[in-house]
Amino acid sequence: MLSANEEYAWSILYENGEIHAEPLKAELNREVGKKISSILGKEVDFHKPDVVVHIDLKNDEVRIHPRSVFIKGRYRKLVRGFPQTRWPHRSCKGRGCEECGFTGKQYPESIDELISKRVIEEFKAEDTAFHGAGREDIDARMLGRGRPFVLEVIKPRKRKIDLKWLEGEVNEYCAGKVEVIGLEYGEREDILHVKSMKPPKIYRVRVEFEKEVEKKVVEEALQKLKNTVIFQRTPKRVLHRRADLTRERRIMNTKLVSHQGREAVIEIEAESGTYIKELVSGDEGRTSPSLSELLGLEARVVELDVLEVLI
Repeated sequence: MLSANEEYAWSILYENGEIHAEPLKAELNREVGKKISSILGKEVDFHKPDVVVHIDLKNDEVRIHPRSVFIKGRYRKLVRGFPQTRWPHRSCKGRGCEECGFTGKQYPESIDELISKRVIEEFKAEDTAFHGAGREDIDARMLGRGRPFVLEVIKPRKRKIDLKWLEGEVNEYCAGKVEVIGLEYGEREDILHVKSMKPPKIYRVRVEFEKEVEKKVVEEALQKLKNTVIFQRTPKRVLHRRADLTRERRIMNTKLVSHQGREAVIEIEAESGTYIKELVSGDEGRTSPSLSELLGLEARVVELDVLEVLI
């Protein structure tokens, strides 16, 4: 009805020689904005408003939609055994069952949930959405300067908190499991930026060999991997969720940190997207060359840490 009346009014204006007319919606937005501005003492921003007011004239309703707040920083994962984001339980698909204790979760906690708990409380938000620059394995730690992330705070009732103070609150709540560093406010565009990052990384792995191997032999094999392009077919362990493709990945540097009989600690600098466990084991020939292939014996990763995301 409003559109029809608008068109009728325009037709009368055009008949009388008026060629400039503004939509009623624009006029209504301006007038409502001016009214709210005068009541709250706040300026209206039509481009990036903190809150959008939706007026439903047909149903005589007003709905308030707070714009998300975006917080960016880095996180360090200090212990092993939990994922970056929430995982729905495999059996019940997140609906809740006896096997998961009716939580709907595959793991009791995640980096996302640990960081978000105090954020949700302080911003009085409905929820959060976590966006990381890649992710580490569940059984790996993320050390060094940490991994970049953006946390979207959904429907916050508060919009401004001292992030230095909040950083301390989050770290206290995470109790040595996760640590956040350098929190600052961002924008929605930061999500795309962090998702598009493809930085090389430095890893430290503790490797176990099937039998004792001389230190010199390990060093020679690592030297052959240095500045090498390897071919990695999607590992068997992730085939259920990744396309079965063969990818080229560059290994920039390798270093033997320590060696004793059947064990060694190795540092590896590799291109983003490199499967480090398979670089060591060979994954039954799906990764080549691999440390196992070059040594001529089986090797496997016992512990893996990400030491640095090179951004």
